Amino acid sequence: MRSSGLLACLAILVGATGALAQGPRLEPAPGALPAPTIGGPPDATVPPSVPDQPTTPDLIMDLSLARVSITSAFQGESILLFGMFDPPGEIVVVVAGPPARETVMRKQRFLGIWLNTGRQAFDDVPAYYAIAASQPLQRLLARGAGGEILSLEDRLSSLKPATPRDAAELARFRAGLVEVKRREGLYPAAIGQVTVQAGRLFRVDLPFPSRLPEGVYDIRVYLLREGKIVAAVSRPLPVGKVGFSAQLAGWSAHEGALYGVGAILMALLVGWLGGAVMRRL
Repeated sequence: MRSSGLLACLAILVGATGALAQGPRLEPAPGALPAPTIGGPPDATVPPSVPDQPTTPDLIMDLSLARVSITSAFQGESILLFGMFDPPGEIVVVVAGPPARETVMRKQRFLGIWLNTGRQAFDDVPAYYAIAASQPLQRLLARGAGGEILSLEDRLSSLKPATPRDAAELARFRAGLVEVKRREGLYPAAIGQVTVQAGRLFRVDLPFPSRLPEGVYDIRVYLLREGKIVAAVSRPLPVGKVGFSAQLAGWSAHEGALYGVGAILMALLVGWLGGAVMRRL
């Protein structure tokens, strides 16, 4: 009997000590929001678009110009692309112009006269295509990057011919297309160099030639680690005419007859003025 009474007293003392250590228990006021709990479910009052923890992107980029404006004195443009990435990794930049149908004509000399002896149309041809990388591109592609990152040869090999033709003939017409585009500066032969500074900052100058077609260009930046794409960002670059050259282009496209009459009158006026000047001399 005495031992059971001692055990009951000890139990009462232990319970009282625990209650004193925890302190008084406060009940929430009616209508008050429950206090957040660590490790519990997310607060239903916070919108789902607000992240629980701040996140840092692995790759960000920007351009020194938001668009390329083609004027009557346009001689080409160079745009600075810069950004930051989470190391380690390598950077690859791909610039592709708007796709369109292109027709390649083959000329041959016949009896001292150059004649068009064949033509081939291709669909989905990029108006401009350039690549820049922080390391040699072939080394990066050999490590298994491939896939979304395509060299110029791989990109052109996927072109769809408008009319079926022998594979050897198609290869020759593709080679002719590349030759014409490179003469116009639209398919740079050299791979641009992406400069990496402080291990995480990168920059590259993107040159655009004077014969730049209009449209929306797609600029993509890839972050590679161990030959695999781990992050990618893209940015559209509008290219269009502005000023008087844009008005002339609009007239020729929407008011063809009026534009033709105006061009004829202008040519006659310039010819008459030139003749008058020559007679006075």
